[in-house]
Amino acid sequence: MFDRKRIDLFEARSVMLFATLTLGTAGATFAQSSMPEAPVSNSEISAAFATADKDASGSLSREEAKSLPAVAESFAQIDVNKDGAISMAEFMRAMKDSKG
Repeated sequence: MFDRKRIDLFEARSVMLFATLTLGTAGATFAQSSMPEAPVSNSEISAAFATADKDASGSLSREEAKSLPAVAESFAQIDVNKDGAISMAEFMRAMKDSKG
């Protein structure tokens, strides 16, 4: 029915786009659209997380995750310890796993 690798790729691209817009480099990204994708750095992932973490609690609630649609869609899978929030470590792991 669905291709998990394709969904993972969509999730990784969603975070990359969000990080790119957050860092103000959207123009450079569009200019290089024919170039192969660069790996997402830890700082880009951290920036995306920090921007989504509106209350600066160090974790993403379901409500905060809505700003990252791919994360919101996979919230239950990313929330490994099932505490109802996504920690930076869980977020980082999910973003790194989606690239592989």
